[in-house]
Amino acid sequence: MAAIDSTKKSGRFLQSRRYTHDTFTDAQEAFTSVLDINASEIYIDHGLIPSSGLPYNSLGQNASIYSNSGQQVMKYYYRQTMTKSDTNNEVWFFLVPTGSTSGIGASLINGGQQINFISPKYSISSLANSNTEDATPGYGVKVLINGVQQSVNNYAFDYKTGVLQFASSGVAPSAGQVVSISAYQYVGRTLSSQIGGGSSIYDIFKPTGSFFATTNDLQVTGSLRIKGDLIVEGKTTLIQKLDPNVESLVVSGAMSIVQNQINSQIISASLSIQGLGTLSDVSSNSVIDLGGFF
Repeated sequence: MAAIDSTKKSGRFLQSRRYTHDTFTDAQEAFTSVLDINASEIYIDHGLIPSSGLPYNSLGQNASIYSNSGQQVMKYYYRQTMTKSDTNNEVWFFLVPTGSTSGIGASLINGGQQINFISPKYSISSLANSNTEDATPGYGVKVLINGVQQSVNNYAFDYKTGVLQFASSGVAPSAGQVVSISAYQYVGRTLSSQIGGGSSIYDIFKPTGSFFATTNDLQVTGSLRIKGDLIVEGKTTLIQKLDPNVESLVVSGAMSIVQNQINSQIISASLSIQGLGTLSDVSSNSVIDLGGFF
């Protein structure tokens, strides 16, 4: 029986194919979905991450949080002390607070493990090789051993999981040495934070016939433009809070006030104005106060 070929397996996953038999060629494997991504892993504020002009690169800016359009987007760490694996000195973890100097187990995820760091893919191409401490900073992490910067050829940093791996024991730090790192971390919103924790988006909007429906309250900050009919089955209240001199309702075009029937009861069409009275159809004894014009 052939052993699992990790290179073939990774390659097929990148092609959205399954990996079953080592003896199969790429063309023999079936196309399918091979990535398991949940709502907590999807950044919805990625458009607010600056591609240039990064705001922080020094000690005095450690733990600073960058916001854009009123939304927190990323946090800066300046030379955060890493925590080693208790297996060897080749693997280090980004923990806050820093873990034991004797190291932590690598088989389980520590509660203080920091994830979701911003990689150079978010910057313009001219900053692809710039690190987070450069005079013109980029998103590349800066790794140091006892304060001495390490060559990018000596390590690999996983921006998603916050795991730092040295290429070999020959370039890994020795016992007692301190590894630190400077990095930007994404702290913006994820899809799950906007649809109610880890619930499905269909818990918010559900397909109902030819439209989507929700039993949740909706809040819109900003303008709402509807191209089509607006049907409200319930009371509509318009409140002008920003400027009392601005109309709450402006109707451009025709407006009709008509009778409404609820079950067997017919509700007369009427218009009531506080302090003036009610204007309704001829079947009602309506009175409206016209002041001196009556």
